[in-house]
Amino acid sequence: MQTAISRTPMILNWHLVPYHAPIVLGRALGLFAEESLQIAMLEPTDPSDVTELVGRGVADIGLKAMTHIYAARQRGYPVKSIGTLLHEPPTGLVFKKSSGIEKLEDIRGKRLGYVGELGKVIIDDLCRSAGIAEEEYECVRVGMNVVDAIIDGRVDTGVGIGCVQCVELEQLTGEPAGILRIDDMAGLGCCCFCSIFYIATETILEQQPEKVEGFMRAIQRASAWMLDHPEQAYDMMCQQVPKMRSKLNQKIFMHCLPFFSRTQENVERDWTKVGDYVSRLGLVEEPVNYEAHYTNEFLSKPPFAAPQVFMQTA
Repeated sequence: MQTAISRTPMILNWHLVPYHAPIVLGRALGLFAEESLQIAMLEPTDPSDVTELVGRGVADIGLKAMTHIYAARQRGYPVKSIGTLLHEPPTGLVFKKSSGIEKLEDIRGKRLGYVGELGKVIIDDLCRSAGIAEEEYECVRVGMNVVDAIIDGRVDTGVGIGCVQCVELEQLTGEPAGILRIDDMAGLGCCCFCSIFYIATETILEQQPEKVEGFMRAIQRASAWMLDHPEQAYDMMCQQVPKMRSKLNQKIFMHCLPFFSRTQENVERDWTKVGDYVSRLGLVEEPVNYEAHYTNEFLSKPPFAAPQVFMQTA
């Protein structure tokens, strides 16, 4: 008897970008199908909505950064990380070097772009710690359009990921770009606060554990194959999503490669460090229950079974 296909809505943390490759490849390689899963990828209009949409059951699975997972549970959404997509991608204030920004103090008199409300909380905390008064800078919510906002002059700098927005800014302007890393300015010692995770609700984990295990097994196999065959993986992603085939997206993909997690494991040290950070920001109440925010129980141990690969030829 053929196993019924489980249609599974998944909401991304951003519009589709090259670091979403493991999900695209999981479908292209037939790995989700092997687990009787059909993944429907959804792009958010506002990235700030993702944890709420997953928390309310609109999507079974999502992607979000660690700080947002902490904030979501504080608001009553029982979401939990089930695995890591990107581990410690450098994140901070992205800018054109021609802007004159070299250190945080240089943002006085400038406009700073942020994605959602947590971004503003982080910016304000950094500025307070540096002795910069709120009236000395202006925060502008730009959502997913930080690079466009810098190019068209709406902001002078904005929160972004080095291996994505820095690359994009340089490619589109032809100018060198820089980044003031938040982990350095906040004294975190790692950029784990902006690691990106696969998330699901406790209800899904309790009621449909086989689905979660199958999803993560497919992701782990797709990720391992991608990291072993990056050029072939990029080409396959472009066959599936033609708009991904550009010099810019290829460059972003290659810059993201060092930050893809090889095991997808949640790292206890990172969750502890970021839990203390978001507590200091006032986003969660103390004492912080770090372990309530993540689980590794749905992950398989390497080595992962290699997929059969059939590439289209030109």
